[in-house]
Amino acid sequence: MEQLGKRSGPAARLDTILRHLSARTPPALTFIPTSAQVSAVHQPGKFRFTLDNGILTTEQRQFYEDNGYLLIRKLVSDEDIERFRKEFVRICKKEVRVPGAMIMKNEALRSQYGQTESVVNKVQDFQEDEELFRYCTLPQILKYVECFTGPNIMAMHTMLINKLPDSDKQTFLHPMHQDLHYFPFRPADRIVCSWTAMQRADENNGCLVVLPGTHTLPLKPHGYPEWEGKTNKLFHGILDYDEKSPKVHLVMEKGDTVFFHPLLIHGSGINKTSGFRKSISCHFASSDGHYIDVKNTTQADLEKELQEMVHKRYNMPALELKSSAASAQNLVPG
Repeated sequence: MEQLGKRSGPAARLDTILRHLSARTPPALTFIPTSAQVSAVHQPGKFRFTLDNGILTTEQRQFYEDNGYLLIRKLVSDEDIERFRKEFVRICKKEVRVPGAMIMKNEALRSQYGQTESVVNKVQDFQEDEELFRYCTLPQILKYVECFTGPNIMAMHTMLINKLPDSDKQTFLHPMHQDLHYFPFRPADRIVCSWTAMQRADENNGCLVVLPGTHTLPLKPHGYPEWEGKTNKLFHGILDYDEKSPKVHLVMEKGDTVFFHPLLIHGSGINKTSGFRKSISCHFASSDGHYIDVKNTTQADLEKELQEMVHKRYNMPALELKSSAASAQNLVPG
């Protein structure tokens, strides 16, 4: 099996996801533990989804075991969040260029607002930006990440989301989904997302919505929801999702951080306010993990769609792109 390894980022999001879905042989690396106290094994018959390093209480571990997420209040300081915000604004103004990052924009707003944060709704794969990537190395973040991944940690996928004010078109609505749909690395139980609110997030501005306990389900088939005029490219959702499923809206204050399992069904609503709703996140995985071949799996259609999009966009055979050496992974040093 191919072990996870360090790579550098490409110039576009499509390239990144396609390479994620492709087999490759990463170079050998010496992985640096971030803690010598983390056990690399489960406690048989007790906890499946967390490891024992003395950080989480028994109650916290049981909550994650039952629900698939854990919310930690005020984990990231106002000072750090302000630094991330300022760097985002610099990126929006093109004062900073981030190799390998994809800057997602609402082009319809550019003529009105120019190059500002009123246009950019996401910076994805920012691992080459030293200031934003600091988020992935914050000791208080890694302290909790180790509880889920173990001591050898890889930062796999990074995002700073700036949810813009929306309309009935629901431009920035992401249907309920499982993040593992986009990732061909395993094991799922040693992957965790760290998601930090950069300002208050609630139902009015499109906070996260989760379905507690769904992290114990298998990866479900995803595709485009049947929403007339409201489908966003690559924003896949669970095909058999039941709208009546019990949901929890995660109301979070600035600096609050939620850690959740990649199989947890979640999504976010539209921003009905006149302001922004910013968050910064990273998916972490154990560097002892491995890649899988997505052929003949529920992820095969995603790979095919990406290959077609890349071929149309770059006029390049998918095989050449799949064999590219770059990706968005980085070892997180201790």
